[in-house]
Amino acid sequence: MKISDIVDKMPAASAMSALEALAEKDPVLWCALNRRVKGEPLVYDNSRKLTEEALGEVKQTMLQSDFEFELNARLLHHRPFLKQPARDQHRHKVYEKGRQVGVTELSASEVFHFLATHPGTKWISTFPRDKQLTDFSITRVAHAFGESPRMAALAGTPNQVFTKRVGDSYWIFRSAWESNLGEGVDADGVTLDEKDRMRDKVELAFRESLKSSRYGLLREISTPTLPNQGIDIPFRASDQQIWMVKCQKCNAWQEITYQDNIIQVKDIPLGCKELPPESYEYLCNKTKCRGKLDRVFTGRWVARHPDRNHIRGYHMPQLIAPWISATRVMQDKIDFRFREVWLCYVIGVPASGELEMLTDLDFELACANHEIVPARTRDWTHITAGIDWGNMNWCVVMGRNALNQRPYILNIGIFEDEAGKELSSAKAIENFLAPYGPDITIADAGYGKDRNSYLMRKLCPVGNEGRFYAQWYNPSQKSSRTFQPEFSDPTRGRVLVDRTMALKNICHAIKQREFGLPTLSIDKMQLLMRHMKNLAPFREVDEESKEIIETVRSAGDDHLAHALASAWLGMEKLSKMSRFGFSFE
Repeated sequence: MKISDIVDKMPAASAMSALEALAEKDPVLWCALNRRVKGEPLVYDNSRKLTEEALGEVKQTMLQSDFEFELNARLLHHRPFLKQPARDQHRHKVYEKGRQVGVTELSASEVFHFLATHPGTKWISTFPRDKQLTDFSITRVAHAFGESPRMAALAGTPNQVFTKRVGDSYWIFRSAWESNLGEGVDADGVTLDEKDRMRDKVELAFRESLKSSRYGLLREISTPTLPNQGIDIPFRASDQQIWMVKCQKCNAWQEITYQDNIIQVKDIPLGCKELPPESYEYLCNKTKCRGKLDRVFTGRWVARHPDRNHIRGYHMPQLIAPWISATRVMQDKIDFRFREVWLCYVIGVPASGELEMLTDLDFELACANHEIVPARTRDWTHITAGIDWGNMNWCVVMGRNALNQRPYILNIGIFEDEAGKELSSAKAIENFLAPYGPDITIADAGYGKDRNSYLMRKLCPVGNEGRFYAQWYNPSQKSSRTFQPEFSDPTRGRVLVDRTMALKNICHAIKQREFGLPTLSIDKMQLLMRHMKNLAPFREVDEESKEIIETVRSAGDDHLAHALASAWLGMEKLSKMSRFGFSFE
């Protein structure tokens, strides 16, 4: 007797036991059996239940090649593009995506499956802000425990916002704004949600959490922002999986793009702000065919670079979601107004702002053609320094000339950390600043740690408080309101600054020639110009107000831009000339 004949005669209860055993290895099947959305099994098709009829179809496929189980395609037809990523257990997965394509729910389901089937493990999920973390933990995760008897059985204690027990494992939630929230926590898996909205470099602390795990699973998810920044960096390095669909007329497989596949099929009145229904359709990219694309029942992932096995990358624009029409995509293009917002949120590709913050001409006009000033003399009434810490450490010195009262950049210092000597760079900058005796120094607080404490002791001996401040960036990052720098009491040495306003402020100062630049041909000035020109305006939708706000993103290294902004902030404080004013705690 054939094994398939035995399976055919299995009662439903036995078949279900076999399914549960298979579900241990198959996240999609596990979710179909245990997860629920509005009372229906999470099979990416809320119109169909896992009925006895469906179970019969399952039994027919249980003994396919090497006993590998495959859910019937009809069970996944509403979101077919999510099936492979759900099953894919690659160590490092990256999702560069449009909004509302189901990746967040997919990721949550994967974590539930892993923790439920791997006792004694931990998973960390990060979010850019505490509110997003809280909303996800309460509305998605906590709610999921009530979806089915199996999910309810997984709930344990603690069951708090920041830590939840899942079976014999733990799911930990952290904000990705402060780096220290990722320190000291070991994990078997880490999900970096909305990676592009995390604070720079914070992910390194969370990556460290994976080093002691034999699983070491990393998931990076985000709507992109600027090219070659944030999520776009690992996606470019990945195999770049692209969803291909088939034309119903000519059977040609093709990637869906808005340029080639979204075709206007109805007349649209000139200046129309509300598109008529079905104004656009997804059609074949061959002009002589223009058959309709099958976005529901055909589709497969194809890697652009199959030889890149170290990172699995999935590109998920709204174009591949069957429930989002071509007309809806084009309506969003009208509603968003700014093209880069539409490209990032809908098409899922990075896009820079249309306007440069600084041009070569801006630097040429601001150039005073002076040489580097090696030390302080009686010619300088105010001297300030700005520092950006890292493995490479960057320092800009500015001074106000006693004769014409105009500020100038005096010097630029760049110092690399010595291995095993954390304070080496702090001592190097101390020596670099010694000839200038700066009246105020403002240094990056996020990665200064002991370096800032060291400089504060050296630059602010008792009786000279107020000569050193550690700078924190305001976590809001909203430029819809003017955020004034907040200097603490001098003995505490802290200043809180809005990142967007600070960077826009320094760019404006260069454009308006508010201070003089040294000869542009100097190597360090060439580097400063590159760092400044890497700043780019970026518009995005605020999650709370739904308003479009502008932030400043970096399209490359920008360390000297931050150091210069800090030095300029010190100059404004000394000169009491800030256009934003100052407030004190």
